[in-house]
Amino acid sequence: MTTLLKHSVPWAITALRLVILPFLVYAFGIGSTIATYSLFLFAVSTDLADGYVARKLHSQLIYGVYFDAIVDYVFISGMFLVFIEGGFYPAWVLVLISFVFLQFLLTSIFLKQLYDPIGKYYGSLLFGAIGLTLLFSGRLFYEAIKLGIVIVTVASVISRIAHLATRDSRRTPKT
Repeated sequence: MTTLLKHSVPWAITALRLVILPFLVYAFGIGSTIATYSLFLFAVSTDLADGYVARKLHSQLIYGVYFDAIVDYVFISGMFLVFIEGGFYPAWVLVLISFVFLQFLLTSIFLKQLYDPIGKYYGSLLFGAIGLTLLFSGRLFYEAIKLGIVIVTVASVISRIAHLATRDSRRTPKT
């Protein structure tokens, strides 16, 4: 397999989430439950498959990590915009999600620090919140998901700060 093809396969799998998003939004908007669930499950499977395929093909690139994170953010934000428009969640939920994504980008680019103990699961938890929102309805349920997003966001930010602080303290020589 050529190097270009080997590196293109995981990127193509990741890009499928962007292709699926408008169809998912449309299916959800018209109330097509089976299409909505099917498209969402397919999107989740691409999120699981892209990293697996990259590892199997030994084609993991730093740009692929960023591409995956950006596509996840666009997908998650797109669905939460739909949920906000539908009155399921307030707009500040998307602000929290955007803050965590921006914090990931800034710390990973400027501090060359990709790893985050909780943050690496943040996107997966948001995919779960989308899935639960698609499956269940009711104000109490949406409030529970919103509370979960707040708790995980706070935990993610604290863990990122703590991880960066311990990383910096290990680098600083003791006098």
